[in-house]
Amino acid sequence: MNKEDVIEKLRNDENYYGDFGKKYLSNSDIKTLLTNPLALGQPSEPRPAFLVGGYFHTAILEPDKLHKYKVIPSSTRNTKVYKEMSGGELCLLQHEVDNIEKLSDVMLDNVVCKSMIRDSNTEYETPAIKEIEGQMWKGKADIVNHNERLVIDLKTTNDINKFRWSAYKFNYDSQAYIYSEL
Repeated sequence: MNKEDVIEKLRNDENYYGDFGKKYLSNSDIKTLLTNPLALGQPSEPRPAFLVGGYFHTAILEPDKLHKYKVIPSSTRNTKVYKEMSGGELCLLQHEVDNIEKLSDVMLDNVVCKSMIRDSNTEYETPAIKEIEGQMWKGKADIVNHNERLVIDLKTTNDINKFRWSAYKFNYDSQAYIYSEL
Protein backbone atom coordinates (compact mmCIF):
# COMPACT_ATOMS: atom_id res chain seq x y z
CA MET A 1 0.00 0.00 0.00
CA ASN A 2 1.47 3.38 -0.92
CA LYS A 3 1.75 6.32 1.49
CA GLU A 4 -1.29 8.15 0.08
CA ASP A 5 -3.48 5.04 0.52
CA VAL A 6 -2.24 4.57 4.09
CA ILE A 7 -2.99 8.21 4.94
CA GLU A 8 -6.44 7.95 3.39
CA LYS A 9 -7.14 4.83 5.45
CA LEU A 10 -5.90 6.55 8.63
CA ARG A 11 -8.47 9.35 8.16
CA ASN A 12 -11.02 6.89 9.55
CA ASP A 13 -10.76 6.80 13.38
CA GLU A 14 -11.51 3.07 13.50
CA ASN A 15 -8.47 2.44 11.32
CA TYR A 16 -6.30 5.06 13.02
CA TYR A 17 -6.93 3.73 16.53
CA GLY A 18 -7.57 0.10 15.54
CA ASP A 19 -5.39 -2.74 14.34
CA PHE A 20 -4.37 -0.98 11.13
CA GLY A 21 -3.09 2.07 13.01
CA LYS A 22 -1.24 -0.02 15.59
CA LYS A 23 1.36 -0.77 12.93
CA TYR A 24 2.66 2.74 13.61
CA LEU A 25 3.98 4.33 16.78
CA SER A 26 2.35 7.54 17.95
CA ASN A 27 2.84 10.02 20.76
CA SER A 28 0.36 8.00 22.82
CA ASP A 29 2.96 5.23 22.87
CA ILE A 30 5.69 7.44 24.35
CA LYS A 31 4.40 7.26 27.94
CA THR A 32 4.02 3.49 27.65
CA LEU A 33 7.54 3.14 26.28
CA LEU A 34 8.91 5.28 29.12
CA THR A 35 6.97 3.67 31.97
CA ASN A 36 5.94 0.14 30.96
CA PRO A 37 7.32 -1.01 27.59
CA LEU A 38 5.78 -4.48 27.99
CA ALA A 39 2.33 -2.88 27.75
CA LEU A 40 3.04 -1.38 24.31
CA GLY A 41 0.16 -2.13 21.97
CA GLN A 42 -2.23 -3.07 24.77
CA PRO A 43 -5.55 -1.21 24.89
CA SER A 44 -5.79 1.48 27.57
CA GLU A 45 -8.66 1.91 29.97
CA PRO A 46 -11.18 4.58 28.97
CA ARG A 47 -10.94 7.61 31.27
CA PRO A 48 -13.43 10.44 31.83
CA ALA A 49 -10.81 13.12 31.04
CA PHE A 50 -10.15 11.59 27.61
CA LEU A 51 -13.88 11.33 26.95
CA VAL A 52 -14.33 15.01 27.85
CA GLY A 53 -11.36 15.93 25.63
CA GLY A 54 -12.80 13.88 22.79
CA TYR A 55 -16.14 15.64 23.08
CA PHE A 56 -14.39 19.03 23.01
CA HIS A 57 -12.46 18.03 19.88
CA THR A 58 -15.65 16.87 18.22
CA ALA A 59 -17.54 20.03 19.23
CA ILE A 60 -14.86 22.22 17.63
CA LEU A 61 -13.86 20.09 14.64
CA GLU A 62 -16.78 17.83 13.76
CA PRO A 63 -19.94 19.06 15.51
CA ASP A 64 -22.08 16.94 13.19
CA LYS A 65 -20.68 13.86 15.01
CA LEU A 66 -21.65 14.88 18.57
CA HIS A 67 -24.61 12.48 18.46
CA LYS A 68 -22.19 9.55 18.89
CA TYR A 69 -21.66 10.52 22.55
CA LYS A 70 -23.97 9.19 25.22
CA VAL A 71 -24.82 11.90 27.76
CA ILE A 72 -26.44 11.10 31.09
CA PRO A 73 -28.30 13.63 33.27
CA SER A 74 -26.48 12.70 36.46
CA SER A 75 -24.27 14.66 38.85
CA THR A 76 -21.64 11.89 39.12
CA ARG A 77 -20.81 8.46 37.70
CA ASN A 78 -21.65 6.87 41.06
CA THR A 79 -25.40 7.48 41.02
CA LYS A 80 -28.00 4.81 40.42
CA VAL A 81 -29.30 6.76 37.39
CA TYR A 82 -25.84 6.80 35.79
CA LYS A 83 -25.21 3.12 36.43
CA GLU A 84 -28.59 2.13 34.99
CA MET A 85 -28.40 4.39 31.93
CA SER A 86 -24.74 3.77 31.10
CA GLY A 87 -25.02 0.00 30.94
CA GLY A 88 -21.42 -0.22 32.16
CA GLU A 89 -20.13 2.06 29.39
CA LEU A 90 -18.17 5.24 30.18
CA CYS A 91 -20.50 8.14 29.37
CA LEU A 92 -20.43 11.91 29.63
CA LEU A 93 -22.32 13.70 32.36
CA GLN A 94 -24.69 16.49 31.33
CA HIS A 95 -22.78 19.11 33.33
CA GLU A 96 -19.56 18.10 31.50
CA VAL A 97 -21.28 18.61 28.15
CA ASP A 98 -22.66 21.97 29.32
CA ASN A 99 -19.13 23.11 30.30
CA ILE A 100 -17.63 21.92 27.02
CA GLU A 101 -20.30 23.72 25.02
CA LYS A 102 -19.56 26.95 26.93
CA LEU A 103 -15.84 26.48 26.35
CA SER A 104 -16.41 25.80 22.64
CA ASP A 105 -18.58 28.92 22.33
CA VAL A 106 -15.98 31.08 24.09
CA MET A 107 -13.20 29.72 21.90
CA LEU A 108 -15.08 30.24 18.66
CA ASP A 109 -16.27 33.70 19.77
CA ASN A 110 -12.62 34.74 20.10
CA VAL A 111 -11.66 36.40 16.82
CA VAL A 112 -8.06 35.13 16.86
CA CYS A 113 -8.99 31.54 17.72
CA LYS A 114 -11.84 31.47 15.24
CA SER A 115 -9.64 32.79 12.43
CA MET A 116 -7.03 30.09 13.08
CA ILE A 117 -9.60 27.30 13.39
CA ARG A 118 -12.08 28.30 10.67
CA ASP A 119 -9.66 29.76 8.10
CA SER A 120 -10.60 28.91 4.50
CA ASN A 121 -7.32 27.04 3.96
CA THR A 122 -7.59 24.77 7.00
CA GLU A 123 -7.80 21.00 7.30
CA TYR A 124 -9.09 19.00 10.26
CA GLU A 125 -8.06 15.61 11.64
CA THR A 126 -5.19 15.35 9.18
CA PRO A 127 -3.17 12.11 9.44
CA ALA A 128 0.47 11.72 8.44
CA ILE A 129 3.10 8.98 8.62
CA LYS A 130 6.88 9.01 8.46
CA GLU A 131 9.88 6.92 9.36
CA ILE A 132 11.71 8.56 12.27
CA GLU A 133 14.87 6.97 13.67
CA GLY A 134 14.09 3.69 11.93
CA GLN A 135 10.50 3.38 13.20
CA MET A 136 7.25 4.22 11.42
CA TRP A 137 5.29 6.93 13.23
CA LYS A 138 1.81 8.35 12.75
CA GLY A 139 0.08 11.47 13.90
CA LYS A 140 -3.27 13.08 13.33
CA ALA A 141 -3.18 16.86 13.59
CA ASP A 142 -6.39 18.38 14.89
CA ILE A 143 -6.02 21.48 12.74
CA VAL A 144 -3.60 22.33 9.95
CA ASN A 145 -3.87 26.00 9.02
CA HIS A 146 -1.96 26.35 5.75
CA ASN A 147 -2.23 30.15 5.53
CA GLU A 148 -0.66 30.65 8.96
CA ARG A 149 1.60 27.58 8.62
CA LEU A 150 0.27 26.22 11.92
CA VAL A 151 -0.44 22.80 13.31
CA ILE A 152 -2.90 23.16 16.18
CA ASP A 153 -3.58 20.43 18.70
CA LEU A 154 -6.53 21.14 20.97
CA LYS A 155 -6.00 20.33 24.64
CA THR A 156 -8.27 20.41 27.66
CA THR A 157 -7.30 20.57 31.32
CA ASN A 158 -9.13 20.54 34.63
CA ASP A 159 -6.87 23.24 36.06
CA ILE A 160 -5.07 25.74 33.84
CA ASN A 161 -2.59 26.41 36.66
CA LYS A 162 -1.49 22.78 36.47
CA PHE A 163 -1.34 22.62 32.68
CA ARG A 164 2.46 22.71 32.58
CA TRP A 165 2.46 19.49 34.62
CA SER A 166 -0.06 17.96 32.23
CA ALA A 167 2.21 18.94 29.35
CA TYR A 168 5.02 17.03 31.07
CA LYS A 169 2.83 14.07 32.06
CA PHE A 170 1.38 13.60 28.57
CA ASN A 171 4.64 14.30 26.71
CA TYR A 172 3.44 17.25 24.67
CA ASP A 173 7.08 18.03 23.91
CA SER A 174 7.52 14.73 22.09
CA GLN A 175 4.21 15.27 20.33
CA ALA A 176 5.43 18.64 19.04
CA TYR A 177 8.63 16.98 17.81
CA ILE A 178 6.79 14.13 16.09
CA TYR A 179 4.32 16.51 14.42
CA SER A 180 7.15 18.77 13.25
CA GLU A 181 8.77 15.74 11.61
CA LEU A 182 5.55 14.47 10.03
